[in-house]
Amino acid sequence: MKVYIHTDIEGVAGFCFFENRKSKDIECINHRYRMYQLLTDEVSAAVRACYDSGADEVIINDNHGSGYNILFEQLDERCQIIHGRSGTGHNWLEFLDGTFDALVIVGAHAMAETPCAITPHSKWCVNNGEIYLSEASMAAALAGDMDIPVVMASGDDKIGAELLAKMPDLEFAQVKRAVSPYLACSMTPKGACKLIYEKVCKGLARRKEIKPYKINGPVDLILFDSDDHAPPLKTYGEKVTAPTISEAFALYGRRLPWSKKDLQYVDGFQFPAEKTQG
Repeated sequence: MKVYIHTDIEGVAGFCFFENRKSKDIECINHRYRMYQLLTDEVSAAVRACYDSGADEVIINDNHGSGYNILFEQLDERCQIIHGRSGTGHNWLEFLDGTFDALVIVGAHAMAETPCAITPHSKWCVNNGEIYLSEASMAAALAGDMDIPVVMASGDDKIGAELLAKMPDLEFAQVKRAVSPYLACSMTPKGACKLIYEKVCKGLARRKEIKPYKINGPVDLILFDSDDHAPPLKTYGEKVTAPTISEAFALYGRRLPWSKKDLQYVDGFQFPAEKTQG
């Protein structure tokens, strides 16, 4: 069994604020690494559940902002992780293909303009508003084109409401209740990790019962967000039309201002970048 774990950080228990990568203040830096540890622990719980459920291969996508957040030296030695400079590979869900049996999403956040959700951002508009997608449900739709189900997702109650409305059969680990964009009632880290472990095990056991999330084509696609993720939102790039959501997303992704898709040669980039999307 092959499992792909797609990760973000805003949906982790304990996360309440956007990071300020421009600040060199010791409190800001310590807080950032504290969030990295919380994310790493939740991902580790998901990885353990995958292997305990019989997985032969687990690949993790470190997908938040810089793409270099998870403390991978703490992970199970059997798994692999995709990390590094975001937007320079070939695909957003690098290496995901039809050979995978399940998609797991850890640390998901709500789409932009979701009231009282923790740090919501990114709003994909499909077919002139027929469907709106968060980053998590976009990942689910891309996996759905390959007939891969999302068996478990974690985050706050607001992203949970969206994902369960679209995929009522998935196992959702609600690790916090959002009160405002910057205030939540979180589970403790140990409690959140225990819940994620249990939900991943349940989801993988039920993977053949859980339907992949599919969006029928053709698809018109456009992204709404803002530079600081606060309303009013604006569009990034021009609307694209393609036969499938995967083709539309791939085409659109190459046109985003921060995209360096298919980068082959060094271009002067140095880590850490002060501004990263997502």
